[in-house]
Amino acid sequence: MTLEEEIIELTAKWYKYVGMDHHKDRDCHWYITKTYSYGQEPYWVASHHGYRSEVWYSPKCDTEELAETLLRDKLKKLVEEAIWYLKRDLDDQDALDWMVKTKEQVEQMIKELETNK
Repeated sequence: MTLEEEIIELTAKWYKYVGMDHHKDRDCHWYITKTYSYGQEPYWVASHHGYRSEVWYSPKCDTEELAETLLRDKLKKLVEEAIWYLKRDLDDQDALDWMVKTKEQVEQMIKELETNK
């Protein structure tokens, strides 16, 4: 699987997770920008400007591939955290009521988040 395919899969998982709760459109957008400045070599920065996770900027990267790698790694971490929170709340009826989900629905969500295509 290419880095781009991994990122697409992870953004789909992230969207499914944030879709469980109230979210804004910007929670579902991730960026890699290429910057040209002062006649120097260009650099790439990966970023996210959502509400559900913190605003995030990668360090400046000399290659687009490195920026994609950092973006993929950030998304993996967020999906792992989402799984942890869902598992934590599985036996908490108040949390399930707040999510408007049954235990079985949350178990299915965890399975989907843990599955690789």
